[in-house]
Amino acid sequence: MPVALHSVLRKEDRPHYGATPLLTYLTGEHAGAIAAVWPAPHEAFLALPAARRHAAAIVLADRDLEAESAHYIRHLVERQRDSVLARKILPDGDTAGLIKAMRKMGEGLWQAEEYERFLNLYREPNANRALRHLPTLRPGQLWPMAELPAALREAKILRFVDRRSAAYDLGLAFRLALAMRDVSEGRRLVERWQRADNRYRLFQMAIEDLTPDRFIPASGPPSLPKAYRQILTRSDLEATALRFQNCLKDFVGELAVGRMAVYVRGGAQEIALALTRDAAGWRLAEAEGRANQELSEETLRDLIADLAAVGVRTGPPIKVLIYRLGDHGRDEPGERGPQPNWRDRLELGELWD
Repeated sequence: MPVALHSVLRKEDRPHYGATPLLTYLTGEHAGAIAAVWPAPHEAFLALPAARRHAAAIVLADRDLEAESAHYIRHLVERQRDSVLARKILPDGDTAGLIKAMRKMGEGLWQAEEYERFLNLYREPNANRALRHLPTLRPGQLWPMAELPAALREAKILRFVDRRSAAYDLGLAFRLALAMRDVSEGRRLVERWQRADNRYRLFQMAIEDLTPDRFIPASGPPSLPKAYRQILTRSDLEATALRFQNCLKDFVGELAVGRMAVYVRGGAQEIALALTRDAAGWRLAEAEGRANQELSEETLRDLIADLAAVGVRTGPPIKVLIYRLGDHGRDEPGERGPQPNWRDRLELGELWD
């Protein structure tokens, strides 16, 4: 009677389930699960074509298949037609060309999260077309595609976006450009950007579209929930700056002409927050506790949810984004520096340090 995989494929057991040093070297985190199905010395697994080895790693990470027998998994990966195997790998998406695309993944296995990113992109029509036409597939190629909004995953755009940071900023520019226009303009913007014949021109088009087609009168500051009190007088501003021990009072000029709005939120941790306004509307520029105390992630996420509900965005000011887009258009290919985390991408400005 076949042994059920759920009895041998628990994550904590996998490194100890008979994987040879060679298998561990070649397959990394997948070694234990593979050894449970293809015992040492693993010849049958190592002799499989690259696409089938990648398929084995994906199948063995699928919780729905853990209860299947080792015999079933081996038959599926070694013997079944590409179409049957593809349907097991991607039961909820278009599987046409999936195994053929996986032949381009290289000899080394990927990490589980990289396979997940690949399959998520393969489900999306624009990304699907792009993935199927790439001559090679490597994990690093997926990040720029994953960072872009689905509408921008077009081959004519992707050929000039080879860095995750550039993809993130281009996607941000696209969303802000749409925020300045009717959402129906999205297709027109995509088609315009597809006409770029080089990297520099693509990012220049994005810069151009960060100016609205029609100038709309600036709106007043948003009305926030009752927990938020807006600072409306100079005396209140000075008293708040003294209580919070920050330099809020230095921004009296921006407040006076309506380019900034300051609020205080009470509660267990009292918060002072500043919103600034540019062509894309109001954005969160800073949020800190007393004496510039950093907010916890939970508090910050709650705050951002309240602001998003009234149309306040996070991220860089448009002028900063334009500067970065210009750099992306001029830079040589290759990533620059570490990738920002969630808090970094809020780009809060340390206005009163």
